[in-house]
Amino acid sequence: MGDIPITDLSILEGIAEVAVSLTGFAGIVATFQFREDSTPSSGQIVGLSIMVSTGLAGVFLSYLPFLLLSFTSDLSIVWPAASLVMILYMMWLMNFVHSHMRGKVNNPSARVIFSLLQTVSALIVVLLILNCTGYGLEPGIGPYLLGLLFGLFVVAVNFWRLLLLPLWKKHHAGKQTVTTE
Repeated sequence: MGDIPITDLSILEGIAEVAVSLTGFAGIVATFQFREDSTPSSGQIVGLSIMVSTGLAGVFLSYLPFLLLSFTSDLSIVWPAASLVMILYMMWLMNFVHSHMRGKVNNPSARVIFSLLQTVSALIVVLLILNCTGYGLEPGIGPYLLGLLFGLFVVAVNFWRLLLLPLWKKHHAGKQTVTTE
């Protein structure tokens, strides 16, 4: 399989497995969670959309270098090509989040989180562009792996939100209705 070290291949496979597991389980949780008469908020819908699309993209992007290696063993082509595909996905995702959340985030801490995620995404895109062009650094797995791990982090955080926020809301609602006599 080209000159990619076996540890790099194992890392890519591991990321794909974790991403598909979280995405699949999130689909099951969301199905049962939104069956109730409650209407999901824009944040919940965008969060779930981010989680599912990033999880599935993570699986595809983890296996993309394997696919590219079936056409060429030249790693100076594999990493820039894979990075280019990741750049296109990340730019689409950043636009999706911006267009669907603009004007809908009223909580100051949520604004900071969205801004931070968009900033980190933009920095990773810059690293991936450098990985594609070879300007400033030699094309390799580093920036690509960073993009995959960041995507996995975003999936994990949204999975956490999907599971725990409804519980915390019910917990806080229950505290407010308790009266002492």
